Amino acid sequence: MAWKMTFDYDEVHDVVTATFQDCILNNSLDVARWRTEVEGHLSKYPSKVDLLINLDGLVVKYTAGRVFGRERSEVLSRYTLRSFRFGGDEMTKMFVSTSGVINGAAVNVYRSRDEALRALLVDRASGGPAPVSGKKAI
Repeated sequence: MAWKMTFDYDEVHDVVTATFQDCILNNSLDVARWRTEVEGHLSKYPSKVDLLINLDGLVVKYTAGRVFGRERSEVLSRYTLRSFRFGGDEMTKMFVSTSGVINGAAVNVYRSRDEALRALLVDRASGGPAPVSGKKAI
């Protein structure tokens, strides 16, 4: 299988879901590629999005963990209002949690997309920033 990522807009819930396939981050070059591709996808939306991230298929190795944490925090602050994650292997979830603490990025990891979506909708309803609807990619 080859490295692949998709970003699909869910009009019903006004949320984008990121899905990864064989995106294995071994070093800073892999992280740079990941960031470039993620920014390429997210920059197509006219405003910041609410994002669900499927961690299955995204593997962060120990040798890329610190750089990934910093880069992910910057990408999320630039392109998202809120982000919630689901799935993933234990090492990747550990780097997401650790980098969240270090860099002040959201952690929010759930078992399934449905759980992550429910948590996002609760957060949205609690008065957090509202997304601008109609976020189809340009």
